[in-house]
Amino acid sequence: MTVCSRLFGAALLACLAGCEGPQSTVDLQDYLQATQLHASPPIVPVPSLEAAPAPAFTYGAMALRNPFQAVAGHGGGGWQVSLAGDELDAERPRQFLEGFALEQFEMVGTLSNELQTNALLRANGVIHRLKVGDYLGRNNGQIASIEAQQVEVFELISDGRGGWLERSLTIPLKQQS
Repeated sequence: MTVCSRLFGAALLACLAGCEGPQSTVDLQDYLQATQLHASPPIVPVPSLEAAPAPAFTYGAMALRNPFQAVAGHGGGGWQVSLAGDELDAERPRQFLEGFALEQFEMVGTLSNELQTNALLRANGVIHRLKVGDYLGRNNGQIASIEAQQVEVFELISDGRGGWLERSLTIPLKQQS
């Protein structure tokens, strides 16, 4: 016999010597019986609860005004395609009131003489005297008409595709409260 086969035989005998007969399982069975005596009580299943149906929600503001649409006669404006974009003078020097948004202006009165009517508009706490044709607002706004109760302004806004949109906006007279 060669040295290799002798070593293999010795290893095989060592492995088999580690296995005992049915006597080795007795200790395991004793351990299992001891742990079953100290085991916790069985798990009781949680009773199933039935969920009550959620109450139906009824939307009650359907009859109210849409907040994204202007109220007629309260400064709302309308949009339309404008042909005035070709006539827009980009070289025109900007006036001071073109730095304010139109929403900041409120009409506080008018001044009239035989020749013209001027509107008194307040922006940032300062009252400005304006006439028809004056510019105001950030979007090329121009005063179109002045009446005792309102000022009408037209704005030209680029539509982003080379055209212009025109919006008419009314600034109502602010009533003293």
